[in-house]
Amino acid sequence: MLVPYGNERMAAALNYLEGLVASTPAETAIVILLQEMTLSDLNLITSCQWIQHRFGITDKDHSSWLKPHYGTTTLVDVRLDVANVFRVPVLSKFARDGLFVDIAVSNQYALAEASEKVLRLCNVHLESLIANPPVRPYQLSAVAAYLHAPEVVCALLAGDMNAIEPFDRTLHTDNGLRDAYLSLGGKEDSDEGYTWGYQVPAVMRERFGCSRMDKILYDGDVRANAFERIGAGVKVAEEKRGEIREAGEEEWVSDHYGVMADFEISGDWVLQKNGDDEGLKSKLS
Repeated sequence: MLVPYGNERMAAALNYLEGLVASTPAETAIVILLQEMTLSDLNLITSCQWIQHRFGITDKDHSSWLKPHYGTTTLVDVRLDVANVFRVPVLSKFARDGLFVDIAVSNQYALAEASEKVLRLCNVHLESLIANPPVRPYQLSAVAAYLHAPEVVCALLAGDMNAIEPFDRTLHTDNGLRDAYLSLGGKEDSDEGYTWGYQVPAVMRERFGCSRMDKILYDGDVRANAFERIGAGVKVAEEKRGEIREAGEEEWVSDHYGVMADFEISGDWVLQKNGDDEGLKSKLS
């Protein structure tokens, strides 16, 4: 994390995520999309035994990032059959890209070529700040094109979308995508939806207000069953808080809340399993 005491914050974040993973039904496949990771974050992630046991990791070092300072990484349930992993660079002042993971799916009623169909996941960290001309519309359009490719049965896109301007409200519909929060009854300009503005210094909240920066979008033969914010109030370990306060820093793990959604593959498609795990259903969290 590109903030002071990054290791302490990441360690606390991983402890929190471990609890979420443990509380998820065993038959549900889990994918975790992380943004603004540093090399030290990757070192912590790859050293966690619970992650080693449950997940494949797209990035164990920063060699695939456009710049070495920070990037995205995705953790994929080891029970899923990963067909492909790739990145798509986008127009960006901050070296942003889309990190894609293809999960094999099958359909017993489809033609033989259905064996090459996939659920496509995209991890994004869209452009920060206000730009003239705006950059985020070009970025989302560039990655959304890959979500609508012929081989894609369904797609999920999630991450920090830095949605701070009026045009950000319609970027999902402009690109043929659905917003999980809105699809399940959430409202814009609502305290229940904001993911940034609460865990920042008061002067920043007064200057910039609160916003729904973090989103999960989707398309195709998949339905959203649940959506919630996560990470509210999570702080670094108790024994480190005094030191961080004395340094004039915030104790929060992140200035953002995370977002989590449960999805179910539809249309007779099922997730391909990596092995013979009969307990895995076509559900994603």
